[in-house]
Amino acid sequence: MSAFAGLLSARAIPAELAEHFAVALDAPGLEQPRHWSDLGLHFTHRLRITAPEDRQDHQPAIRNDAPLVLVFDGYLINRIELIDALALPREARGWADSAIAFEAMARWGASGPERMLGDFALAVWDFADRSLLLARDAVGQRPLYYHEGDGLFAFATNPAALLAVPGIDHELDEDHLVALLSDLPVADNGTPYKHLRLLPAGSVAILRSGQLKQRFYWTPEQRTELRLPREEEYVEAARELFERAVKDCLRIEGPAFSSLTGGLDSSAVSVTAVKHLPGNSLTTITCLPAANTELLDSDHHYMSERRYVASICEQTPGLQPLFFNGPMQHRWDTDWLQMFQMTGVPWRNVMNLAWMGSARDHIRQQGGRVLLSGALGNVTLSWDGHGTLTGLMRDGRWLKAFQESLALARTNGQTASMARQIWRSTLAPFAPDIIQQWIAKLQARSSTSEWGHLYPIEPMIKARLRTEDGVKRRKQMASMASWQLRQAWFRERQSALQATGLVRALHGFEVRDPMADRRLLEFCFSLPDSLYLQGGVTRLLARRVTADRLPSEVVNNRKRGMQCPEYLQRMNMLRPFLGERLEELEASPLAQRLLDLKRMRALLSHWPSRPESPEHLILLHRGLHFGAFLRWIETGCRLQG
Repeated sequence: MSAFAGLLSARAIPAELAEHFAVALDAPGLEQPRHWSDLGLHFTHRLRITAPEDRQDHQPAIRNDAPLVLVFDGYLINRIELIDALALPREARGWADSAIAFEAMARWGASGPERMLGDFALAVWDFADRSLLLARDAVGQRPLYYHEGDGLFAFATNPAALLAVPGIDHELDEDHLVALLSDLPVADNGTPYKHLRLLPAGSVAILRSGQLKQRFYWTPEQRTELRLPREEEYVEAARELFERAVKDCLRIEGPAFSSLTGGLDSSAVSVTAVKHLPGNSLTTITCLPAANTELLDSDHHYMSERRYVASICEQTPGLQPLFFNGPMQHRWDTDWLQMFQMTGVPWRNVMNLAWMGSARDHIRQQGGRVLLSGALGNVTLSWDGHGTLTGLMRDGRWLKAFQESLALARTNGQTASMARQIWRSTLAPFAPDIIQQWIAKLQARSSTSEWGHLYPIEPMIKARLRTEDGVKRRKQMASMASWQLRQAWFRERQSALQATGLVRALHGFEVRDPMADRRLLEFCFSLPDSLYLQGGVTRLLARRVTADRLPSEVVNNRKRGMQCPEYLQRMNMLRPFLGERLEELEASPLAQRLLDLKRMRALLSHWPSRPESPEHLILLHRGLHFGAFLRWIETGCRLQG
């Protein structure tokens, strides 16, 4: 909904700080800034209207009868329950979400955030005990960053706003940046900057008398397996929760849009939402490969969503499909400095962001303020059952594990032999380290499977990272049971979800994901592993839940779609731009220390004739984008450097 920033200082606050915050928070779709100041305190808030009730919003929120000042960015899905629990008057149903959050914090204090459902970030100053409280929602859809040090405490929904505060050092956290670049786990409070922290999802932090204390009010780690008499009861319960989660996301100001692919998650969200929207009409957005691009489907992926989306829309007439071919070039293909200026961070998949750029621009041009999605379904409703076989092995059910492994190989049409499938999915995670290391060496000689091969990290840094916690964590995950593994992936997604919040700064609308509903998450995490993988069928729960609303060719499709499958063609057109960026990195001390510029030069010089090359996408393109970010840091985070 909004963007905000604030500062507590033992010294006088510079008069220009309000303007610095207002400019740093600026993004498409935001209203004019509103400020509140007191001795040693300053709050700035910029409203984004995404729900009808937001037009009643006035922040920073302060009242004479409550000793609080609140800034809030969010969307509450349990408004009615909160209104009833707080005994608010009937007219509260028309209040802005921030007004209801204010009442919750005034009544329940630090326990308020755990009683709110939805996605939010908030900050509350309490005059009574001169404390500051920060909180984020349980899932982590809205980011909240902070800086603490030397009599200064600052917070913001965007790291770019903190970088605008005089006295906050822009020094990089190199370990975090390299782990991010390498697809390794990062700390749940980490950022690319040494002196900025991300408040973890599901937590509350209180600053009082110069001491900051943080606690988690929700984590996904507790497992109490739900036991129901019949499997169909799980399916019906999941449908009911999913239906409710979608309905609770539909307070939308302006035209409604939904992302739609041929997969189970976004399609289920779209066909469910259209039933509950005014006029039973919903515009769907589908990205396709660039026009005149001929790409063949692989054994496991399809290149174009058109066939499946057309089938979905034919079965659900209220859906109004719009198809967008990937643009030959979008501003996010080249205007990386502007992206850094607006968000303060590099983007892991900037190629995909540019590929979807024209579709997202259209949403904003048509007055769209909300895009529905199903991005978190992969770790909840449509979990593929990965880890089920290792869980069976851990439980001593070896015969069942072998049977499922064989069924999985047959069902998926694995090109690998069944013996290899059994080894990979059931035995390998439990083999002694010496055997795993020996096999890894054999694979490394014949393929590019060795960790780090695709990542643009300077070899000395790569060697050091091999012993770090992130690599060890990946190894531990290989032998986790399914329920443990999906929770581990979910925690990693929580750290990465900050990008979902920051995308608003680039395109001016918010993304709402019913799959991120906390009630649905808790339910999915409590289910037996057999509901996700059984008889060689992956994503079994989602297939059964969506069978009543999606075409059978979508429900039973074993292939997955791909974003920007023509990436190498796009990169080929960008070669002059990429060459200029690489040349600039030759003069960057940070890039020379962290990035493998030698390999990047070789890749740029030897362009492949084949239709795909992961090395060029991940090592070269991602490496150059992160390198541009390093240069931006070195030049003082200026737009021109």
